Amino acid sequence: MKKHTVIVVDDQRSVRSMIKRWIESDPNWEVIGEAANPFEARDLIVEKQPEVMTLDVHMPEMDGIAFLKKLLPQHPMPVIMFSSSTTEGASITLEALEAGAFDYVTKPIGTPESLTEAKEDLLSKLNESLNFNKSNINIALKTKFPPTNKEKLKTNFKRKFILIGSSTGGTTALRKLLDEVDESFPPILIAQHMPENFTALFAQRLNAELKIQVREAKDKELLQQGHVYIAPGNYHLGIQKLGSEYYTRIFQTDKKNGHRPSVDVLFESAAEQEIAGNSIGIILTGMGSDGAKGLLQLKEQGCLTIGQNKETCVVYGMPKVAYELGAVSYQVPLGDIVDKIKEVASL
Repeated sequence: MKKHTVIVVDDQRSVRSMIKRWIESDPNWEVIGEAANPFEARDLIVEKQPEVMTLDVHMPEMDGIAFLKKLLPQHPMPVIMFSSSTTEGASITLEALEAGAFDYVTKPIGTPESLTEAKEDLLSKLNESLNFNKSNINIALKTKFPPTNKEKLKTNFKRKFILIGSSTGGTTALRKLLDEVDESFPPILIAQHMPENFTALFAQRLNAELKIQVREAKDKELLQQGHVYIAPGNYHLGIQKLGSEYYTRIFQTDKKNGHRPSVDVLFESAAEQEIAGNSIGIILTGMGSDGAKGLLQLKEQGCLTIGQNKETCVVYGMPKVAYELGAVSYQVPLGDIVDKIKEVASL
């Protein structure tokens, strides 16, 4: 059986050896080259034509971001970044995702548990990278949609909540989607699969770039029109009613579908509060099935549901499972989702 191929790029020999051992513990994968810097990596890519590359964000001579920007236009491939979980590491990783990286794995802190978790995360993302269509990220980043229809649509929001779930490719997808949102929109709650430190920084970056208020959610925040609430890493995000108003709920029960925050938990929270009939549920690019069952539960209670289509997903995993379950009312390209929200908002 022909194995899938990877090259490992890291300036530390011991780290390269560790990553190679992890990868080759899966009989479907083999490491066909190792590089200590981007220049060695470039030559290896030309010679070996690997299917996937792992890349450290901190590299001598040329950092991983600069390398990505030079590499991907010429050799499009899924690149999995290795990042530290520090604020600096999170910032660089978010830049890498913007530059076209497929996904990232946070470096283990040295404990047996963290080593096992990082290994399992890498193998999972390697296998999911096989579903990566090289053109998809370009569609999501570069396609311009004509503004004519957007200007003609008058929005009268009958639906009072927008709930969004996303994973791999979600940081780019969310940035594009939220760029078309204004202060007239209902409160938007987002569960994006990201670790601690990453979510706060991601929210800060979006808040600086967009015309709406974006924040990492805190517990018991009043849900306000024109505001976006992003689930904090390692915590679930839900909705709770206090008096006559609705607020965020931040809590740390067990992971669901292997995730905390979990999209299913967010969707199920809305269902439990019986606000599904007053909501719009959206599932974006991501691997796995998190959010699919919760979205179906919402739809069965009267929620209008939207799934990102295959052609514009970095990974058509979560939206695919949701669509096959019958949880998706409308399946549309990423660039048309806000138009669809406006179209159905008064239903």
